[in-house]
Amino acid sequence: MNEKKLLEQKEWQYYIYEEDSRIVLSVPIAKPAPGFDIVYTLNESEKEKYRHTGIKALEDRIEDMKVNFSNYEMNSWR
Repeated sequence: MNEKKLLEQKEWQYYIYEEDSRIVLSVPIAKPAPGFDIVYTLNESEKEKYRHTGIKALEDRIEDMKVNFSNYEMNSWR
């Protein structure tokens, strides 16, 4: 069963989900139009860091996702 559980969020900044044994980071961006959710699945090292230090461990990743969004999975808002 693919149950998606919201672990943490900061509206319009980031959303962190746990799905199966994966932790997925989603970052919404308004540009380019029509807007996208940029999605990244944490690797094992990032999962451990996140479990120990929380969102602080993902700040660099979140910034990279905003700047280099084309290098990640992009889900259109439309």
